[in-house]
Amino acid sequence: MRASKIFTAAVAVTMTLALSACAAIKEQQAEREVKKQEFTHRVDFAHIWVTTETPAPGKPYTVLGPVDYTEPFTPDAIDEAKIKDHLKKAAFEKWPDTVDAVVKENQEVSADGSQVKVTGEAIQYESSVDRNALHKMNEGMVASPNGN
Repeated sequence: MRASKIFTAAVAVTMTLALSACAAIKEQQAEREVKKQEFTHRVDFAHIWVTTETPAPGKPYTVLGPVDYTEPFTPDAIDEAKIKDHLKKAAFEKWPDTVDAVVKENQEVSADGSQVKVTGEAIQYESSVDRNALHKMNEGMVASPNGN
């Protein structure tokens, strides 16, 4: 009888430990997935470039749509780094899985000098090799624009 109680207790302890281990493994897998998604988000955002130029000739692309914003005129409103960051964020919110660049960036100050309107055009290149390669970095592969 006593051996039966000890055996039952040992089985209960073993099952409890096994269930705890399963829960810990599932939690680790969930954490890894969250980190992978965060990495993908950062890579996709960093991948977007902004330029005043038109798209490079000979590289086919699709226009996703206009990106623009207006804000009061301040020294920050005309800071090029902040403008690029603002356009990237706006384009990424609209087309998180497809935007590669914002081209034709333009700034216009209102006639009374009180506001700045910034515009651009979001595009996706037909071949997003760079974006796909960057995603694979998290899988241990090296990203190379040449596909090497």
